[in-house]
Amino acid sequence: MAILTCNEYSRLKSSRMIQFKSPFRTSSRSTVYWIVAVSFLVVIMYYCVFKHKDNTKELGFLENVKNFLLKTKQRDKQYLANEKSYLEEKAKNLKILCYTMTIMANIKTKAVAVNNTWGTRCTKLVFITPEPSSSLHTLQVDVQEGRSHLTDKTVKTLKVLYRTYKNDFDWFYKCDDDVFIVMENLRHLLAKHESRVPVYIGHQFRVRTKQGYLSGGAGYAINRRALEMINAEGFDVPGRCDVSGKDEDLDIGRCFAKIGVKIYSTVDTQGRQSFHPFGFQRAFYGHEGGEVYYVSRPYETGPGCCSEFTVSYHYVTPEEMYLIEFLLYHTQIYGRHSTAKDKEIFTDKEAVIADKAPNEVLLTPRYIWHYLYRYSVFE
Repeated sequence: MAILTCNEYSRLKSSRMIQFKSPFRTSSRSTVYWIVAVSFLVVIMYYCVFKHKDNTKELGFLENVKNFLLKTKQRDKQYLANEKSYLEEKAKNLKILCYTMTIMANIKTKAVAVNNTWGTRCTKLVFITPEPSSSLHTLQVDVQEGRSHLTDKTVKTLKVLYRTYKNDFDWFYKCDDDVFIVMENLRHLLAKHESRVPVYIGHQFRVRTKQGYLSGGAGYAINRRALEMINAEGFDVPGRCDVSGKDEDLDIGRCFAKIGVKIYSTVDTQGRQSFHPFGFQRAFYGHEGGEVYYVSRPYETGPGCCSEFTVSYHYVTPEEMYLIEFLLYHTQIYGRHSTAKDKEIFTDKEAVIADKAPNEVLLTPRYIWHYLYRYSVFE
């Protein structure tokens, strides 16, 4: 029997290893990389082609719905005139300017949907943009787009509104381009308040200020007196209010608190919310995540979540706006009449932050992490 030395064994082992070369060495590895790269490009091309087709179908669908609404515009005017006759005289005569925050990328989608649906029932509707639009009534505010500049954008908008429209409107309603407003219910709510008292009204959050602040997403309304005060006693006083930053709703809420403008309740007499900052589904089925930390009172789920005379829903897509518009204003239940004419729905009371049990403010690591992330510099 032949005995191999160590050197001979090493040489033999090396030669055999060459025969069984790994498929993942240099040349084969390059082939694998090429296969992965080509597959990735094929997936991207497939997605782009078919996504484009889907977008085309969606745009065609929205165009058909828009045309339907425009064809029935005359019928709507008569219908709305009849509906408004049930509102008290003051509500009918309120002049409300709706100013909707949007960006140029949303002009042909979200902004158009607002303009074709609930926005038609504002006394005046303007979209706040950095550039003019030929298809919409816009108000140009010279601010860079992006979340980091929301406070700056809102402050400059309120200054322009005060200079331009302070004597023309009773109320100024701020909202985003993904909210649906039931204007008749908003009118009824605002009619409860006196014009000589500054009013700041919407969905109340409780964190970081004594009286809380109002959700910017669900929208909030201020009357002429509040608009005057936040300009003259807030923005025009150096250092009193933050005029730049990313947390617009919080910054505006702090400013109103500093100048003594109160938050008024939008909860109805049954204890149900009328402004829904997290969307209808989360309002109806229940809230999860860090938003529980913000609330000023415990949320109900199911039918108790929402006022019968709800004012606003946030996180509404353009498709959903057209659907809600159709369901609210183009369908009726035979034989059903409104029972709200002589019923007390809202009050003119100030909003209060409810006492919360420890189990209602879940300061677990999950919520703490959400809170830190929400207000981090990385957002």
